[in-house]
Amino acid sequence: MERLKDPDLWGTFVIIVLTIFLSALTIVDGSSFSFFVGPLLFTHWLSLTGGFWIAIVTPAFYILKNRRPERVKSWIRIHMFGNLVAFMLISVHFTYWIIRVSFMGTGLALFIAVFTLVMTGLLQRFNILQSSRRQIRFLHISMTTAFYLILATHILGHVMRL
Repeated sequence: MERLKDPDLWGTFVIIVLTIFLSALTIVDGSSFSFFVGPLLFTHWLSLTGGFWIAIVTPAFYILKNRRPERVKSWIRIHMFGNLVAFMLISVHFTYWIIRVSFMGTGLALFIAVFTLVMTGLLQRFNILQSSRRQIRFLHISMTTAFYLILATHILGHVMRL
């Protein structure tokens, strides 16, 4: 019951509900997100923002929490909420394209990697499944490596098509 008093849990809940809402809206009315901003669709800018946030802030978080351990709680909150918002942006992009393209390839793999990162991160942060804590941490770190490999492949695949 003490867990329900944690403001981070409620903030997480709000971001997840907003992610579900925006993703559903994208499926129902994709035209809301199908406009160009420069050379790319708005949804691409969302995913670029979310993907680069995760790609840059994750190693920064790791470095900062080891160099400035007295501020680790602040770093964890920035890492967690930033990555939740990044996941929301990526989810809008993913749901926009999943109903328009028959084969997702690296996009699907990348979404699964990010989804797994978010879920394992939340399990760690809120101490859920404590009996499997070591396995969840291992999966979280492994999926971070997979994220970078798949992201590089995904970007290269798009660059090669240009």
